[in-house]
Amino acid sequence: MKYHYYDPNFSFIDLLKSLRIHGKSAEGKIIDYYRKLIGKKYILLTNSCRTALYLTYRALEFTGEVITSPLTCRVALDPILESGNRIIFADITTTDLNINPADIGYRINRNTIAIQVIHLGGIPCRMDEIIQLAKKYDLKVIEDCAQSLGTYYKNKPTGSFGDIACFSLIKNSYGIGGGILATNSESIYNKVAELNNNFRSNSNKLITYRILRNILDSGRRITLMRLIDNILILLRGQKRNNLTIIGQLKRISPIEKKIAAHQIEKFMYLHSARKSIGIKYIEMLSDQNLMDNIGNDKYDSFFPRFYVYHPKINSEKHLKTLCENGLEVMHLEQKRGNPLQERIVSSTEAMNAGLKNYNMVHDHLISLPLTEDLNEKQIGEILGIFKNTIINQ
Repeated sequence: MKYHYYDPNFSFIDLLKSLRIHGKSAEGKIIDYYRKLIGKKYILLTNSCRTALYLTYRALEFTGEVITSPLTCRVALDPILESGNRIIFADITTTDLNINPADIGYRINRNTIAIQVIHLGGIPCRMDEIIQLAKKYDLKVIEDCAQSLGTYYKNKPTGSFGDIACFSLIKNSYGIGGGILATNSESIYNKVAELNNNFRSNSNKLITYRILRNILDSGRRITLMRLIDNILILLRGQKRNNLTIIGQLKRISPIEKKIAAHQIEKFMYLHSARKSIGIKYIEMLSDQNLMDNIGNDKYDSFFPRFYVYHPKINSEKHLKTLCENGLEVMHLEQKRGNPLQERIVSSTEAMNAGLKNYNMVHDHLISLPLTEDLNEKQIGEILGIFKNTIINQ
């Protein structure tokens, strides 16, 4: 593979530097960082963003319906269902691929308890409109910020708007595991902290696996490291396929905290590099009329993933061809070997539910490589392969 989709930016040297950080110092550094970034008073370190979302719904006083977007990874929806709630999908907009606030209003009823917003690909949802709706109907707003660390909406960071915000310490924080739950509610914090304290820590075997995977992923240009990495993926995948979130509820380990604290130091540099690449993608794809999801907020966002929607794209067919041509691309999930995510809502169900834009976008979406060391020549080559595949196939 000539162009890889993602680089964890984690080396053996990073591991050694991480291990030198004191445990309490590492946790304090992470908490202080997120507290200053988003302004929330209470910060809890969790095993993952998915765990943080699950704890969020367990901490609410009641169950009911949660309105969210259907254009997302399945793991963003599992916590809603497995905490005893029901999902109600609202449609998206084609300009930013996020939930449409106008459509949320049509879905609210007496059973609605919350709106879960998902800032897809680092692009912020229209939070002012969503917060206004939530206040009108006395609903909780949960922000899924797994892909939007460092993104701002109208000069405020994502994660600062909702009642509860959940982050990943992996996707755009370059850690090997972990998540963040942030809130201003002392009662919610106390509940989630108590639940979290009852979980066991991750096993040493899992932590070793995560460390190896990230080191190997970061060196996949070397053939031997790539081969070992692929073997590890196969071994781990077989064990995890049938696990529910209940079966994966753990506490973040001290080593994962140390690594996350060390990797924070890279955040601004790496995110700035991704932003520069993302803007070049936008400009070049716009010139060639190959990208329809161009919103104004794209120029104010960081890009942990770069999603391209266009009617000419056939996700299933073009994903395969682009990978065969040396361009590692994905759909909605970052899943090597089978990058296409099946529909969460079938075409017929989507039409019946009024999810017109979701129906239009899902099968015409691709996420491009976004490793931070790409130069302008390489970006041009990537887009050349992309353009030739989309137009000529």
